Amino acid sequence: MKDSMAAIHSADVPLDQKLIAFDNFEQLIESLDNANNISALSLWTPLLDCLAHEEAEIRRMAAWCVGTAVQNNAPSQERLLAMGGVPSLVALATKEGEQEVVRRKAIYALSSAVRNYQPAMDACTAELAKQGGSPDKVDADNMDAVDVIMEDLKAKAKA
Repeated sequence: MKDSMAAIHSADVPLDQKLIAFDNFEQLIESLDNANNISALSLWTPLLDCLAHEEAEIRRMAAWCVGTAVQNNAPSQERLLAMGGVPSLVALATKEGEQEVVRRKAIYALSSAVRNYQPAMDACTAELAKQGGSPDKVDADNMDAVDVIMEDLKAKAKA
């Protein structure tokens, strides 16, 4: 996992190889144990830094990996929130002019981050409220309510 992240951040590695490294990283973190090791290996910061990378494919892969890491994984959801990842994902998911595929991966990551984890849901709705969204509290355990938010974000990503 560390080698993959090192390759992703290396100026000497071409983009196609960085994307392969990201794909390898994503496959590794499909395992909950490996996803939880992101924190132990101090990889959250370099992963989240990729959400602001100049290359759209790097942003897309970073969002995909975040979504994989936090899906049905409370310890990783907690770390993502603690590392400030939720506001970054909201910003990426709602960024005007961002590629739709990047926005959709950010929405996937947000959806995984907030489901059944109220602190992340609260952070997400607070960020959306700053952008004119509803300030209403949403129950993270109410999948229909979460779906409404995510579907709205997807519709805006297509516009």
